[in-house]
Amino acid sequence: MHHQKFVSAAAFSIAAGAVHAAAIGGHGDAGILGPLLGLAAFAQLAWGLFILVNPTYLGMLAGVVINGVAVLAWAMSRTVGLPLAGAAGAVHPVGVQDVIAAALGIGAVVLALGSVSERSVNDTTLNATATTTIAVSLALIGMLLPEEHIVVDQSVPILEAGQLSTRLPQAEAIALLGISARPPLSGAQGHSHDHGGGHGIGFQEPPPPKPLNPAEQARFDEQWADAVAAAQNLMTIEQATAAGYRQAGTEVPGVGSHWVKWSLVDKPFDAAQPSMLLFYEFTNGKPPQLAGFSYWVSSAEVPEGFAGPNDSWHVHTGMCFIDGWLRFQNVAQRGDCVDTWIDGSDLWMLHAWPVPGLENRWGQFADMNPDMCMRRPNTPDILSCNPAGI
Repeated sequence: MHHQKFVSAAAFSIAAGAVHAAAIGGHGDAGILGPLLGLAAFAQLAWGLFILVNPTYLGMLAGVVINGVAVLAWAMSRTVGLPLAGAAGAVHPVGVQDVIAAALGIGAVVLALGSVSERSVNDTTLNATATTTIAVSLALIGMLLPEEHIVVDQSVPILEAGQLSTRLPQAEAIALLGISARPPLSGAQGHSHDHGGGHGIGFQEPPPPKPLNPAEQARFDEQWADAVAAAQNLMTIEQATAAGYRQAGTEVPGVGSHWVKWSLVDKPFDAAQPSMLLFYEFTNGKPPQLAGFSYWVSSAEVPEGFAGPNDSWHVHTGMCFIDGWLRFQNVAQRGDCVDTWIDGSDLWMLHAWPVPGLENRWGQFADMNPDMCMRRPNTPDILSCNPAGI
């Protein structure tokens, strides 16, 4: 066992654990990410301290596994998302703090492997004091500097796009500012449709769906099954919150309240990854329940969503958000919004109703659900959902 290397491996692991521990406070409202950071911090700190007093061969291999898993989980969370309940495949932005923690974890893996390798160079080529100093220095930087994520494709500096919401998880608040900062896609000419409550076109029952050819039907069935499966894991406010969604507006009759996961907005269409959830709150004293999805994707023209011609997309322009809440629409320019303004001309929205047991009798892609309207005796659905008539 190479003394210098196992001491250095322990120092790097302890430093990585310290950075992860410091990051927990900034991710306490980010679903499963906070507990995962806590687990990584505990494992890396505990292993580093243990191996200093008991440097065994199996112990060093355990350090390789612990730090290797931590680095792998970080890489997945920044590229494809973690396949865990509560993470919902969310891809988190890259930040200075998490890069430092990953680098320290990689260093711990390399040094732990080196300490048990028969081909390792002699101890005199590695100074434990020097490597420990490097580890401590990186840990201090990661613990003391505020976390700043890398945001790309900006037309407006991120700090000028609006105020960082204190109500949203940090990664989601940064994603909202990133959407505000980027320019609309070239050629986008979306048309905003509004039905009084600010959503869709919908005070009318849509026409019957058009038939699909066999290939379209097979693809649609697959996509719809994905949406139904996703809905079953997001049925309650608690499940939605754990997955990173936060309410962005009040209840709209016939539509529900929108709960947004900003890191999924502006992404390509995925039936199993809705950027918004529609919750029905007028439930006679019962907890709010998931009623539908709302997809929100960027495209210069009407996007390709569900297979076939029946999904009905629309846009909303000039949206002004204050602390993550939609306050105004049709705001002409950024300077007229006191907080976060989104152009919206290239962001297309689609309402879908895949929740088992709550199917929309007006159709799978109707802009509104008449069964979510406030009832009045002898009043048609179309009128009971008109906010001006309530």
